[in-house]
Amino acid sequence: MAAPLDRYIHWLRDNGARFDKFDFKTDQDGMGGVYASQPVEENETLATLPFRLAITEPVARRAFPSLHAYSCRAVMSIFVAQQRNLGSQSFYAPYLDVLPAKIMTTLFFDDDDMRFIENTTLATATVERKRSIYEEYEKLSKEPGVDNISWNDYLWAYCVLSSRSFPYKLIDPSKEDTPSEVLFPLLDALNHKPNTKITWMRSGDVENGTLSFVTGQPADQGQQLFNNYGPKSNEELLLGYGFCFPYNEYDHFAIKPNFSQDPNGPVKLNLLSQASIVSGNDDPLLHYVHRHSAPETLWKLMRVLVMNDTEISYYANCMDATMLDFVGYRNELAMLNTTQSLLQFKLMNVQKLPVSRDQATKPWQQYALMYRDGQEDVLKSILSLVEQRKLSVLKTMAQDTMAPNAPFLKIVNPEHFSIPREESSSMVMLENVTISLKQLLQKNPTFKNAVDQLFEDIEEEEDVVFMLALIQERSKEDKSQWHEFFSKTSDLQEHDAQTVAELQDLYSSLFPAFTDAVPDVFHPNIFTFEALLWADNVLNSYSLSNPLVIVPM
Repeated sequence: MAAPLDRYIHWLRDNGARFDKFDFKTDQDGMGGVYASQPVEENETLATLPFRLAITEPVARRAFPSLHAYSCRAVMSIFVAQQRNLGSQSFYAPYLDVLPAKIMTTLFFDDDDMRFIENTTLATATVERKRSIYEEYEKLSKEPGVDNISWNDYLWAYCVLSSRSFPYKLIDPSKEDTPSEVLFPLLDALNHKPNTKITWMRSGDVENGTLSFVTGQPADQGQQLFNNYGPKSNEELLLGYGFCFPYNEYDHFAIKPNFSQDPNGPVKLNLLSQASIVSGNDDPLLHYVHRHSAPETLWKLMRVLVMNDTEISYYANCMDATMLDFVGYRNELAMLNTTQSLLQFKLMNVQKLPVSRDQATKPWQQYALMYRDGQEDVLKSILSLVEQRKLSVLKTMAQDTMAPNAPFLKIVNPEHFSIPREESSSMVMLENVTISLKQLLQKNPTFKNAVDQLFEDIEEEEDVVFMLALIQERSKEDKSQWHEFFSKTSDLQEHDAQTVAELQDLYSSLFPAFTDAVPDVFHPNIFTFEALLWADNVLNSYSLSNPLVIVPM
């Protein structure tokens, strides 16, 4: 009896396929591929397949007319599984017999395999994808003629399609926008190599036409011939195809900021919508960062995410996306800090490998480690980019002047922030362009001694001590280096009744007790309730956290 590969080759040739320079081999890892049996020239047609050998959606739907409500992938998976179960009775048997018995995409990972992708977005995607496929299978299994197809058969057929299918438009160009797919025996044997130059040449009509593979580069005898599946990341390759590369230039990391815990979340989401800040993906909040770049819409989205109450009150009705290219210095630093924290958290998870690397004895487990390494590399690269942007902002702040009007936002001062800024030529640290409690206490040793006496734990009461220190520093008037900032922020913003009541309680807990204890420091004409309202507004409108500092411009 002829071997499966021989039967397959005879079946292809008997039905009109041409591939004179194809040699089918398996490498040391057991992966099949196509090699040149003779030297290959550039732009040479290496293989031609008649459409009648293809497994198409129309063929599958004719076999299962009752499944009209199901997707192309679902119906074709059922058809491929059914044809496989028919064995030699199927016209496609020679083709199906040479397909891998196990297609080790992550959908076929067992519990041991899954440990190698634990704490990654691929693990989450795998679980969600498998659940979705199973739910569809359960519905399909109740349909006429489908009850003899097992879950494993269906999942195998699904992975055949995810790893080997082509767009149906190669048969019928009029179906350009139709999410239909097709299996091309012979042509699907070519492995993927990024940036490989290839051309697909269609001829004839839908019924009697052919598809030809034209290589865009020469090859020596014995050299592997490749297809190009397009710019796919290792996550896409491992989930859909069952392999990946040690280094993949198309690797990315998925980022989806969470607005659900933000009291202003609905307002911020509405701002993003009305300003058309969307990722372009199915989920408008989902963005993909690459090694050396992040989408501009992600930076804008993050600026909205970190807006404080003052900023969102000015931007709530903004419909101009360019106004989110920059909001203000406080916002920009908060955006970069938050992005950095988010990425560092993601990196920490990726680095949490629950198994030893030397336990990766199977090829697909080694692929999983390649994927993890790529994710780590992307995150480290984009973190470096964030740090560079932060240093650039600090250098610009060191050279800039204060905007004319408070709050110091682009939407309030469009002319000021429309002028290109210069950067300082020297290194600038955060403390060089912000106000910290440490700086205020160092400038006011008498005040520091007083708060050391009155507060058991300054760190625990940092925000209260900071407000008192701001009031003390403001009392110096033009002798303070931040006099201009204090002057421009002197107009009180409206506080809601609850905030006023809470601040009144705070003020009553401090005064006149502090004045009685240290009258030379806490003068009643300086430490008024109105001064506390002002300091609270400054802290809420101009501060960064971790560390807590004021951005005075």
